[in-house]
Amino acid sequence: MRSSKVSNVIVTAFLFAASATASLGCGSEPATPGSSADVGTIALPLVTQTNGHTYRLSNVFISISGPQFAQLFSSADPNETSLSTTLQTGSYSAFLFFGWTLERDDGTGNFSPVAATLASNPGVNFTIFNGATTTVSYQFETDGVIVTVGAGQLKVTTTVDETAAVCTPFGTDCPEGSWCPPTALTGSRRACIAAGSTALGQPCAGPADCVGNASCFDLGTGPVCAPLCPAGEFDAACASGGTCQPAGPDYGVCRPSAPNP
Repeated sequence: MRSSKVSNVIVTAFLFAASATASLGCGSEPATPGSSADVGTIALPLVTQTNGHTYRLSNVFISISGPQFAQLFSSADPNETSLSTTLQTGSYSAFLFFGWTLERDDGTGNFSPVAATLASNPGVNFTIFNGATTTVSYQFETDGVIVTVGAGQLKVTTTVDETAAVCTPFGTDCPEGSWCPPTALTGSRRACIAAGSTALGQPCAGPADCVGNASCFDLGTGPVCAPLCPAGEFDAACASGGTCQPAGPDYGVCRPSAPNP
């Protein structure tokens, strides 16, 4: 079977600071620095779209420091699309703490985590001006592969760029001596990793011991290096022997066929 390549997606989430000003009626005095009118709103959009895919940022914790200190948290509300708070004018820094999750809509409204990394600096400096707008951004990079996990006012734009996937699981696009494991096997983004030296069927202590396109599984007689197979070959005979039985959403393990009674 030919495995299809999934593109890397760079998702840019923007922080938006929109200043709020007091209306000046007849006889009103202009706002003075430090007065309650000298404030703005900073917001982080949590949802963006690219090529028909909807991405959502969840488990967000941002700490803001400057003339005021503030914290932004995302909630479990599926309808939450942005975070915001009001700040005094001045210079600030925002820090995105590790623990966030990038999720993708499967097309039915259900969001599942994807393997992703923060491509920009978690610390961002910005300034709130009275009556002005400031925009800063965080960038996230993902290959778009869904990972199965075990155990104010908002006026923003988002930009998305796409690049080719690093490698294709069970493909031939990795350098000699390395291979491209399925994303659900490692729980990480696609990457070419070094192949081990333990042959198929031989005892192993861990996944890194085994040759390419194989991993360490207990098939009933203790851990051995067992060949892997793509999802498109589930329940089919493996070239190395046995049957391809599902072990994850995008890969299976070639297990020995049960003997006839």
